[in-house]
Amino acid sequence: MTLKTFLGLAASALLASSATAQQPKVTSDSEKLEASADHVARMKAALKLVLGRVEEARNEKDVVKLNCVNEKLTQIKALLRVAEQADVALHEAVSNRDPGAESELSKVAIARAKIDALRGESEQCIGQLAYIVDEKTTVEVQQPSNLPRQAADTELFGGERRRGPAWPVPPVVRPPPASPYGGP
Repeated sequence: MTLKTFLGLAASALLASSATAQQPKVTSDSEKLEASADHVARMKAALKLVLGRVEEARNEKDVVKLNCVNEKLTQIKALLRVAEQADVALHEAVSNRDPGAESELSKVAIARAKIDALRGESEQCIGQLAYIVDEKTTVEVQQPSNLPRQAADTELFGGERRRGPAWPVPPVVRPPPASPYGGP
């Protein structure tokens, strides 16, 4: 067991009591199993979404985005592994009528909450939040009527036609020589 996994399990055990207070109380064993299965399914969906973000960053050839999303992906994989182990332990606890089933469900719920947060962070890595728009968004551009008009003449410039006046040629200013002995 790696240190990271051990710390994850220890943190889950410590936070189990606070997560139990946050999640709705599940009374029957079948409800516990159903809630756990739902949490794990949603975590796997988040994993697939973040994998898509990794592919997107890889296609853009953006190393910074890729490293950021890969970091979130690694954490999600570790949390999902902990959640799946807790789900297995929950099944065992339910079949043995063990009172520890509630804490196993809490571990799964904590992992889901953390994975949801990491999924959001992965969207920030890609910059996806700035580009999320619904289909109803439209953009209308209105040009003010009081803008000055450009000259109607066209000229050939660099193989392309453009409208407007000729482009001014900037003056060439050279610095003085660095050495009194001359040079290239």
